[in-house]
Amino acid sequence: MQSGALDEFKRGWRTLLACSVGNGSGLSGIAYYTIGIFVVPLVAAFGWKRGETSIAASFLIVGTAITAPIIGSIIDKFGARRVALFSMLAISIGYAGLTQLGGQIAFFYAAWLLISLAGGGTTPVVWTRTVNIWFDKGRGLALGLALAGSGVAGVASPVLTAMVIQKYGWEAGYIALGLFIFFVSLPLLFIFFKDHKPGESHDAPPTVGSELLPGMSLDEARKEVAFWKIAVGFFLVAGVISAMMINLVPLLIDRGVPQVEAAGIASIMGIAVLGGRVGIGFLLDRFHAPKVARTLLCLSGLGCFLLSLNNTPEWVVAISVLSLGFAAAAEVDLVAYLSSRYFGMKSYGKIYGWQLSSFYAGAALGPLCAGLAYDAFQSYLPMVYFAVACLVFGGIVIGTMGKAPSFGRSGH
Repeated sequence: MQSGALDEFKRGWRTLLACSVGNGSGLSGIAYYTIGIFVVPLVAAFGWKRGETSIAASFLIVGTAITAPIIGSIIDKFGARRVALFSMLAISIGYAGLTQLGGQIAFFYAAWLLISLAGGGTTPVVWTRTVNIWFDKGRGLALGLALAGSGVAGVASPVLTAMVIQKYGWEAGYIALGLFIFFVSLPLLFIFFKDHKPGESHDAPPTVGSELLPGMSLDEARKEVAFWKIAVGFFLVAGVISAMMINLVPLLIDRGVPQVEAAGIASIMGIAVLGGRVGIGFLLDRFHAPKVARTLLCLSGLGCFLLSLNNTPEWVVAISVLSLGFAAAAEVDLVAYLSSRYFGMKSYGKIYGWQLSSFYAGAALGPLCAGLAYDAFQSYLPMVYFAVACLVFGGIVIGTMGKAPSFGRSGH
């Protein structure tokens, strides 16, 4: 590691740790990775259809798509600390509310929409904005480490939540998640999360305002082809990855795998996200980011295709899930890194907020379409085939981006 990057990590490791914890505990972490664990128990409890139950993930993501540009504008002007703390508290309370469904699926949808709206300050727009302010020479690795928090959540939360549900019921699963956020995540954020730029007085507003930082305005960025390549490419990728992740446990259960074991296999994806984000961040600091994206997404498309084959050995299934985890690791990291390098930090919150809205719009439509397709065909194969096509096409679109402007690092 270069000395400049090492100095950045020595100075900013506390904030980096807070960002990782926040990302893992927020909507992109625990909420996203555990929502599929509740599908089968809720179907058993209320008699809902499996497809319509999994559609709740779309409501989770719709709220984040709506709030991302708003949150981006707010933190560009006022900083991220207060927004993050409020949203994390709201999610903790929201989990308690999910125990009062009363068998009405409309209430289930509404609850997840409200949680996503109130919890919008826990999405990567907050954590990546702060990391990009603190880190430059080691930005790729720092982003990977910060966003790896969701990988930790992906490893631990599905298995632990499934164990709680199996022993105490689905209501206890939601309560356990809320208590963890309230007693662990919130205190850590309160102590370590600092959105002030290094060397800045904590009595003054953070100098995260757009005027003091290099880069493009939102209007200028929208005129760039790169802006739309990122938006379109990751809209498609996010949609199919979200659909595959949300439906992975039910897909494995259809293959005859018990729920707890299926959750264990699904946790492989979390391991891939965890390791992949750190590894991808390392690669982004050294190689042309669009080429990294193209390679990862095309390989993930191949791995996804393997899931469609009959009588697939368990080790092949594990590799396929691993490849999906690498694609999931590449998603948000690459959107954040590409946005900062190709458009700068002048209006990063606004630009990344809009990019994140496109990303989440795809992620919201993915589970919706997958749920409807399953109810129509009683099979996950159409979803898998479509995922392969979108991963390859998205990789090609992102992979054709050229060199970043001068305020980004040369060659990256």
